[in-house]
Amino acid sequence: MDAPLPLGARAVGDLRFCGRMFHLQYAEGYRLDTEEMRLGRHVHSSVDIPTGQERPAHRIKPTSWKARSLALSSAKLGLTATCDVVEAVDGSVRPVEFRRGAPQRDGTPWPDHQVQLMAQIVLLRLQDYRCTEGYLWYASVRQRVRVPWTPEAEAELRRTIFEARKLVGQAKPPPPLQHSQKCALCAMLPICMPDEINELTDRNTEEPRRLLPRAPARDPVYIAEPGATVGIRSDRLVVSKNQHTLMTVRLRDVLHLVAAGPVTVTSQAVHALADQGSPLVWTSTHGGLKVVGVPTLGKHVELRRRQFTASPGQMFDIARRIVAGKIRNCRTLLRRNPHLDDQDLLDRLDAEAARAQRAPTLTTLRGIEGAAARTYFAGFARSLRSDHRLPGPSFQVSGRTRRPPEDAVSCLLSFLYGLLVKDVMTACYALGLDPYWGCYHQPRRGRPALVLDLAEEFRPLVADSTAFTLINNRQARPATFHVHPVSVALTKTGRGEVIGAYERRLATEIRHPVFGYQVTYRRAIEIQARLFAACLMGEIPHYTAFTSR
Repeated sequence: MDAPLPLGARAVGDLRFCGRMFHLQYAEGYRLDTEEMRLGRHVHSSVDIPTGQERPAHRIKPTSWKARSLALSSAKLGLTATCDVVEAVDGSVRPVEFRRGAPQRDGTPWPDHQVQLMAQIVLLRLQDYRCTEGYLWYASVRQRVRVPWTPEAEAELRRTIFEARKLVGQAKPPPPLQHSQKCALCAMLPICMPDEINELTDRNTEEPRRLLPRAPARDPVYIAEPGATVGIRSDRLVVSKNQHTLMTVRLRDVLHLVAAGPVTVTSQAVHALADQGSPLVWTSTHGGLKVVGVPTLGKHVELRRRQFTASPGQMFDIARRIVAGKIRNCRTLLRRNPHLDDQDLLDRLDAEAARAQRAPTLTTLRGIEGAAARTYFAGFARSLRSDHRLPGPSFQVSGRTRRPPEDAVSCLLSFLYGLLVKDVMTACYALGLDPYWGCYHQPRRGRPALVLDLAEEFRPLVADSTAFTLINNRQARPATFHVHPVSVALTKTGRGEVIGAYERRLATEIRHPVFGYQVTYRRAIEIQARLFAACLMGEIPHYTAFTSR
């Protein structure tokens, strides 16, 4: 049998803070970088330099020295730690742990900080150092708090290590905390979703809180200039061509980077994006997805195992909910459009959504979805402005054409669907889901079935709505398209305009239909991927589709 992996002192402290956060980080392998963590690294910047034992040039006493980033371990305890600072005076040592915040109101250290420091003290004692105390240095108040060693504290540490090893071997994480103040600044908040999971399992007695910021702190960057090179210069992402700088942006402001067509991304840029957890996406010039590199890939093996071994009944139930949600969103989009006044068409879509929810087989569900698509695209074509300003053939009532698109509307939809697939795939990769194993779209070579499944609910609300805006507001002009003998493609300027409209749509805030708070469509996509994963893990009884009124 393989020996269990050693636990870090920080992991043991995290368990005292929240068992669910501990499981998400150390059992499932999720890592998210937040502003709080970046500020914490700034506090540690003066001590996180592994220089070994640094003895001063003019020592007052031969037994006095100071070490920074001192690594310790114990095979007996299965524990490792890196001490920020270890001070030695008169034959006794004391570790000093640097923390960004402040102690509790009564001046005592927080329990998770104390356990982490106690782990360092015990490891020093096991290395035959004389250590009877340690200190926590809080940067906000710039003061030290003493933590003494006691046999009772060591026994509590050993119990915590035993509990951590037991928890890290469990497949399912503990239930979320209920309306805890700890959740507001937790790094695992976008993955944990405590109030949302409790709401869907009837454990919540209060309304879900809006714990996430209203707008993302970072935005995606699209590079579509042929021959451009993306590099790093002084913590900034620099795009250049022929030794001329085209644009620069702060690296920390990049949500993900999309390289479209013949664009070179330097290895330095790849490493810098990976260090901050920003995905790197390569697409074709016309938006076809080629490669997705996500450094924050979840390491949760159990999630992927359950994805592959989920019962057909469970996967079919999810498929029915997805298709029903998509049809309802199609109806919503047409109902909002002032150019269409056809209650009979809306009633047919409403009936198809109800039939999809009760479909007995997957074949029947596909038939219902196909009939609803024909009804929807009939209304879609009638909702467009009929001034014939778009080049090429007109959009057919029977639906869009593809591979290649033969009209301007189909060209817009295909490009927008490609952008949507890109965002859904990064969300799946970040959670550790396999994007090629779905529940409605069947697995086939090269087809990201799960991505296409989760994108269904957002096709009308995000992609189709963006196309409506571009066409009916006359933002899509003849110069936006290039008409070939057998197809229609977007021009370079047109691609930029469509990408801008798509990103504005993703940044639009709407009221979440289940949880009631304001979210952007980008965050709604992430929430749906997380709910799919939570359903597979048995955290919630069933998957809930995203529908808009």
